[in-house]
Amino acid sequence: MKTLLYRSSFKTRIWFSIMLITLVAIVVTGTSSHYIASSLLEKKAAELGQMMIDKSAMALQEKLRKVRLSAVTFMISPPFEDILLSTSTDLQEGSYYSYFSLNKNIQTPLMQMKMIEPSIASVLVHTPGGEFYLNSAERRKENVFEDTDLFKQMKTNVVPYWSQSHEDSLFEGKTSVLSLLIEPISTVNRNEVQVVVNVKEESIKEYVETNVVGNSGHIMVLNAVGEPMMDQSSPLVPLVRDHEFLSLLNKGNKHFEFEFDKKLYLVNYATISFPDNWKVVYLQPKELLLKDIQYINWAMIIIIGLLIPFVFLLSQWVTNRLLLPLQKLQRLMSRAGDNDLSVRFESAYQDEVAQVGGRFNTMLEKIEVLILDVKAAEHQKRLSEMKALQSQINPHFLYNTLNTILWKTESRKQEDVKEMIISLSLLFRLGLNNGYELTTVRKEIEHVTQYLILQQQCYEELFEFRIDAEETDLMEHSSLKLLLQPLVENSILHGFTDGDFAGWIHIRIERQEQYIVYSVEDNGKGFDREVMMRSLEEEVVGGGFALQNVYRRLKLYYGDDARVELESTAYSRTIVRLYFPDNQ
Repeated sequence: MKTLLYRSSFKTRIWFSIMLITLVAIVVTGTSSHYIASSLLEKKAAELGQMMIDKSAMALQEKLRKVRLSAVTFMISPPFEDILLSTSTDLQEGSYYSYFSLNKNIQTPLMQMKMIEPSIASVLVHTPGGEFYLNSAERRKENVFEDTDLFKQMKTNVVPYWSQSHEDSLFEGKTSVLSLLIEPISTVNRNEVQVVVNVKEESIKEYVETNVVGNSGHIMVLNAVGEPMMDQSSPLVPLVRDHEFLSLLNKGNKHFEFEFDKKLYLVNYATISFPDNWKVVYLQPKELLLKDIQYINWAMIIIIGLLIPFVFLLSQWVTNRLLLPLQKLQRLMSRAGDNDLSVRFESAYQDEVAQVGGRFNTMLEKIEVLILDVKAAEHQKRLSEMKALQSQINPHFLYNTLNTILWKTESRKQEDVKEMIISLSLLFRLGLNNGYELTTVRKEIEHVTQYLILQQQCYEELFEFRIDAEETDLMEHSSLKLLLQPLVENSILHGFTDGDFAGWIHIRIERQEQYIVYSVEDNGKGFDREVMMRSLEEEVVGGGFALQNVYRRLKLYYGDDARVELESTAYSRTIVRLYFPDNQ
């Protein structure tokens, strides 16, 4: 990706950046909208659910209060008082009121009770002498009241007591009911009399769910110990009986989230004090609650899909418009590169491109002013180059080389002759360098290597040489040509010719900070460092011509950024170091 980016044009990078930023902005906006909409919808759902469940709880409380009030009203009616005043003996012997007379009189308050509260399915008054209920009701005679769970609950709980929903076992119809178990409220203490008021579960559920909007949630009614009072077959019963769920209900938060069976629910609840701190719980599956968000997701995907071609075209147009001044500047620079220095950049804008264009105009004006000085400096450099070439191909070197080739030919040393001819050819080709002043470090090393090979053939056993380069990537960096060969020639002609010892030349190429350093080291007779440095700086006639030539060319091309360092100890260590900037 990085390589592709570097190889792309500036226009492509700008176009890609605009398109990427736009698409990222669209995606981020869509994602943020989805998150915000989800959060708001969840918050509103929690608030609406709480409002509904509060109303449902109040409605349920009033409903159950009304059922109990109707039961109390019934129990203070005169016919019911007559039943309480009658003993079981009275009912059996018929001395006070006969059973049938009492049953007839109780029908009216029973009917009034059902008219006041239609959700009441049936009422049973159980006494030691007999049972009283509406004549229209069909009592299931096989189920004796003392053997039912309702009787056991009355004996084990404080009455009045609400029994959980169950199938009515006292009367025909198999109606699912909640039973209010109550004892008479009268001045006559008759503990052996029990009253059962069966309320239709369906009516209670319908009443509780009246305030519920939609059908995404489910209401559960729990008693004080957390047991469901209705919907005993509901799949949510295990959920509301979960210990962790019950602990969250008791913490006092009006709504919370709860995960059960890999499904997340939003829970709202309200507590009613009558009867006995029941809790009305509203459970909404979150996935159904947020299903409308899917429409937002699909809308976002469709919008992004429609915007992609639009963004593609718009980014192309914007890129072209933005790059018009830069493309104009590029064309002017191309013309200036073709030696048309009369061009000038003009722009109505005052942006960065206009500033660069102004600098470009200033640069062209300075180029026109300095061109004469550059030509003069170029002339001087050419003269120095010619002197270097003349020094390289001086007659003495050519004479020795050709003479050696001739001698080796006569001696039938064909491989040596072949090697010398190849080296001489490469030497001239690399030295000429197609007329270019700059070469590469690699070619400069190859040039001096061919020169040293030829000199070894001419002066056998006079010296050995070694070339060390510090970095492989340094080989392709730019360098002035003909820097090493004159220094090596000095070592051979002035360092070794008058001595009887094994000479060596060590060439090292390395990088030090922002400089490339050429070092030529030998064990020849050396020179006087002070005299040589003065000849370089003051251009004293009679100094080392080759070194002067190299030094002058370095200064002409690199200015004060180039320098030469000298060290010399006769027949031990003589070093010439050239420092010039690494301009690649």
